[in-house]
Amino acid sequence: MNNFYLYKLSSSNWIRAQMSVEYDVVVVGGGPAGLSAARRASSGGADVLLLELQAQIGGQTKTSAWVPPGLLEEKFNRAITGSVEKIRLHSVHRKLEIEGNFGKIVDRKILDKLLASEAVKSGVDIWVGSPVTDLLEENQKIRGVRSEAGDWSEEIESKIVIDASGAKAEWSSLFLRKILNSNWDREETTYTNEYLMTEVPEEGKVDIYYNSVLAPSGYAWIYPAERKLAIAGVRGVRIHPDSALDEFIGQEEPSRLQGSVPIGAYRGQLPLEGPPESTTANGIIAVGSSAGQIYPVSGHGMKYALEAGEIAGRITSEAIQEDRTENKKLQEYDHFWRNKFEEEIRVGSILRRALEISPNQKMDALLDVLEENPELQEKFVNIFLGENLEDSVKDFLDIKECRKIFGENTVNKLRSIYS
Repeated sequence: MNNFYLYKLSSSNWIRAQMSVEYDVVVVGGGPAGLSAARRASSGGADVLLLELQAQIGGQTKTSAWVPPGLLEEKFNRAITGSVEKIRLHSVHRKLEIEGNFGKIVDRKILDKLLASEAVKSGVDIWVGSPVTDLLEENQKIRGVRSEAGDWSEEIESKIVIDASGAKAEWSSLFLRKILNSNWDREETTYTNEYLMTEVPEEGKVDIYYNSVLAPSGYAWIYPAERKLAIAGVRGVRIHPDSALDEFIGQEEPSRLQGSVPIGAYRGQLPLEGPPESTTANGIIAVGSSAGQIYPVSGHGMKYALEAGEIAGRITSEAIQEDRTENKKLQEYDHFWRNKFEEEIRVGSILRRALEISPNQKMDALLDVLEENPELQEKFVNIFLGENLEDSVKDFLDIKECRKIFGENTVNKLRSIYS
């Protein structure tokens, strides 16, 4: 076992020490999924190390995220920058404003740091600036990771690896690439371009734009942040992440952004093809977007990241206590998360595919239906967010015009799920 000197963020503060690099659990990635999994595994008695690619937790993540009502515990309220009380839906020829309690806008940089603090309180060790470039394998079982940065390289052994590396960076999706020898389908991957804008009027509104030319199989958005800040973004397949947002702003000319200036830019990608057949193998678990746990209609994944991380951490700590780190035990994680929310992902995929044919006409027609049926408006937002999905979808299918928009094949698939 190699030893080395380093600065380490741990539950006993920053120290410089000679470390024996061996843990029960190594978590790859310091986003919500990884931090949730690390905290839960550590609180269950496992010795946990979390490795984060960036130089700080929340360092390169997007500034703001929209989360559904009731998702976050009170101790994370400091990350909330505002409430979503109005949503303006824009199709190519229609516009509709919907009022209600539609969740919160959170500052991801603050939220991730608060999640990291909770993980450290539970006993998790965190190393930042530690890219994981490979998995260690022996006798068809994962036994740790290799981390490299500049001239430094270290093998870190563990009984279980939790892959929470995401799906957008060079060294992300370790489970998919290294275990399944696969990668995300480019035709099912949406690319994202976001700007942090300043001098935007303060208002608790989210704008969502549907335009199949500017955002094919996706949409564009404006989320409020704080102190006259807002996030403007676009997501779609086969778009150029360096120019798509400029094209959207230039063509749509949102009045809300008049006079505003971008002061930050963020790029990313999200696979919307859904999870692989299995998210576990001997000695490894995949969580969050690295496991394809993304809601396809909106691309949101915070809820699934936190839920899957909690399940992964619990099963992992049990596996350590029981000395059962083989796949048979870890498959319990696969069973529990699929029972909890895989159906939502499947429904979201069906709805998304239904809107890929003549999307502009269908969104125009949907907004007409929503304007004529105000009781459906909140249901539409629920479908967008993946909240109260079963009841909302059933209510939509009760409307003849909605069935016509989505098509007989889609309606039959959804009814077979919710029969």
